[in-house]
Amino acid sequence: MYRNDKRLGLSIAIAAFIAIILTFMGIVGQIFQMILNRTKEIGIRKVNGAQLSDIISMFNKDFIRWVAIAFVVASPAAFYVIILWLQNFGYKTSVACWIFAIAGFITLLGVLLTVSLQTYSAARRNPVESLRNE
Repeated sequence: MYRNDKRLGLSIAIAAFIAIILTFMGIVGQIFQMILNRTKEIGIRKVNGAQLSDIISMFNKDFIRWVAIAFVVASPAAFYVIILWLQNFGYKTSVACWIFAIAGFITLLGVLLTVSLQTYSAARRNPVESLRNE
């Protein structure tokens, strides 16, 4: 009876996995581009005494803002779609809002980990190399 729903669930899981991989590849590409464009700024900040945590938090703030906006936009839409989908089942169940909060938190942790690792590697470089051409 629920064979179509099982196939739909598998299709959605595969599509979600591919989407997550592509998203993190895009985040890595975007942070590489940001670091490339702001290499001299990072070098100047380090020469002026900025801590490694200051540089990492500078890049993380931009990504936190975008993840928060995406969460605010996507959560109500996903909640509405799930409610519509669950109406077709014989047994009714409710959707807990904490599931969306956990998904948003896991997404935020993944983005922060990705951005922090890339920023850390860029911020550990010698600032003299980036400022040599000035």
